[in-house]
Amino acid sequence: MRRDASELLCLSDGPFWELPSVGIPRWQRVAEEINDAAWQQWQIETYCLCTHFPHLPVESDLSFCAMECVRPENPPPSLLHWIPLVALAETAFRDSTTLAKIHTILSAVRPSGTDESRMRFARRGSLHEIANWVQKQIESLDLRLTGRFRQLTAGPGFCLIRFETSGSPVWFKAVGDTHTRELTISTTLERAFPHFVPHIIAVWPHRRAWLMAHAKGTPPNSNSDFGVWMEVVSRLAELQIASIAYNEALLTVGSRDIRSQSLLGSLHEFLCVMRDLMTQQRRTPPPILGPDEVLALAHPLKQALSILSEGFVPDALNHLDLNPANILVSDDPCVFLDWAEAAVGPPFLTFEYLMEHFRRSCPTSVHRSAELSQHYANHWKPYAADSILWRYLTVSPLVAVFANAVGNDTWRNPARLAKPQTAGYFRALTRRMAREAHILAQGSPLCPSQ
Repeated sequence: MRRDASELLCLSDGPFWELPSVGIPRWQRVAEEINDAAWQQWQIETYCLCTHFPHLPVESDLSFCAMECVRPENPPPSLLHWIPLVALAETAFRDSTTLAKIHTILSAVRPSGTDESRMRFARRGSLHEIANWVQKQIESLDLRLTGRFRQLTAGPGFCLIRFETSGSPVWFKAVGDTHTRELTISTTLERAFPHFVPHIIAVWPHRRAWLMAHAKGTPPNSNSDFGVWMEVVSRLAELQIASIAYNEALLTVGSRDIRSQSLLGSLHEFLCVMRDLMTQQRRTPPPILGPDEVLALAHPLKQALSILSEGFVPDALNHLDLNPANILVSDDPCVFLDWAEAAVGPPFLTFEYLMEHFRRSCPTSVHRSAELSQHYANHWKPYAADSILWRYLTVSPLVAVFANAVGNDTWRNPARLAKPQTAGYFRALTRRMAREAHILAQGSPLCPSQ
């Protein structure tokens, strides 16, 4: 759309009009991919308002996205036309339902009434409002926006945009209703551990948004030197050790509680839900665990949680989504991003998430996993003897899967569990716990002989 949605971009379809469409890769950021596709195919610079409209009927491989043309004065490419909305009748499209869907979408992104706060970054003109706010925040830094930006996410109340400036880029991030705690967690971490997270330039409280300085570096990957992974392990341990004194403050601002006692309190209820989910699986593979097999996981999980609650190594800050994309490594010390899944609990759990990504990213270096484990454990020697640290490392893979599964309340939400993809995800986690429990029962290869 352009000019306050008075005109829509349409493609000629014989005697009809049709909406332009593009294909984007599965499992990628929709806003980023669709903006790129609009530029690559039609040289139109766009801002994505929203990629999900729950009131529209679900169609098999087709979804709608509301986008604004950033430079409306530019002419459209050949075969595409800007059509006044008032000129479009129901018979203008080959599919007679298209116009009704268009009006449903336009009403969703029109600022009005009670929806205004919920749709605060999916309203028409949102990019202009955001850019004006960002420019005001960077003036004191003697920076100005260049007009270039890259949008990574889009939704009713959230977005992530990189703005180019006359100096270093800046990042604008806003969170929706389900992640409101990320703002308070991020500001708390930035004040307490400024050398481990991006610098926050400004906060827009009533918009649940903030502006961050650009953090240098690249994520560790399969091409990274092994020393890079060692550096990440060191930085993670250093941050966690520094966080110990802030546990209560981090819980107060919304970090998830994955302390051993909290996890233990959810164990029976969780396994009962997983038992019922397993009975709903209709096809194999993957294998279906029987009710007794699922409930039998209680014993090894209780044993593992008992070990982690011995009190030698204190609870600390955890990152339940510590994938390489949330780690930036450079000549400066590496920093950690995206703290929506911050938690407080046994620190070895986050190390296990990092190790899982190392094994996936560097399959030819898996044999060096024990080196990373030893390197991480060395940072915790002031708290416990080697034998205890290795015991923690041994039980952490099982507890890490469980903590990831119960870290939020999705598993308690019947509506979410009714979705096949969500149910399949939790069944996969349950099977993974069964495998980890079996490894523990056989004797972990991590554990040195005593």
